Amino acid sequence: MTSQVSLSIRDPRFFAPRIPITECARLLVALLAISANLSPAQTGSSQRVDSQLPTQNLVSINQLRTPGKALKATENARKDFVEGRFDAALHETKRALAIYPRCAMALNIQGAVNLSRANYADAGRDFQQAIDADPALGQAYLGLGMVYTSQGRLKEALAPLDRAAPFLPGSWLVHFASALAHLGIEEPEAAITEITYAERFTGSAPRQRTEASYLRAVARSQMKDYSGAKRDLKEAVALDPNGLYAALAAKKLQLISIEDGQQIADSTHTPF
Repeated sequence: MTSQVSLSIRDPRFFAPRIPITECARLLVALLAISANLSPAQTGSSQRVDSQLPTQNLVSINQLRTPGKALKATENARKDFVEGRFDAALHETKRALAIYPRCAMALNIQGAVNLSRANYADAGRDFQQAIDADPALGQAYLGLGMVYTSQGRLKEALAPLDRAAPFLPGSWLVHFASALAHLGIEEPEAAITEITYAERFTGSAPRQRTEASYLRAVARSQMKDYSGAKRDLKEAVALDPNGLYAALAAKKLQLISIEDGQQIADSTHTPF
């Protein structure tokens, strides 16, 4: 019998490995996809041209000050990043920053590339510079929070994640990342609150709903609600049978079944 089988659901290590690191690359794609669209309508920026305009028509001062060639290079960088061409993305961000060193979105994309490569110090610097250039660029706060989470600096991660929330009000990813951080410092009640917020924006997407169910199982386990944790694990498997979190949940359920079987056997065993 392996050492994993002997690990009880009541052991805090039961839900290892650490999810923030293994999920970092996938979350980064979502980070860029949710709002790094360089049309003349960046939402959530700190300094706006006309506060009476609808949100979708607001433009940051930083974006207005960015020359057209730098904006074009940054849009190219975003497309390269989303399609996994990281070297090409960095080439384009360097072009943009050579034209306008305070191009916030270029700094943000550069940070995302560095984070995906586990260059945490560089990524943190890039995201902080993006925040300095545009203090309400929600993606940069989210990226900085993910840097801290990936480094295991979970309490520090909560501050930028909290700052990201009002600038990305419809993003499940902000609340998902916050839930991960709260779970890492064993604050399950706060994690469940964040998971509940995240679920408001997942719709019927099976992958995201599976992630929420799995994280809720972790939270319930920390709260010693083991029967509830089992239900959430089963739900995670049912929602997205081929997904990463479903695979993690299925593995945990298998170990729980073995543990339960051992307990039944022990309780019915009659010593000689």
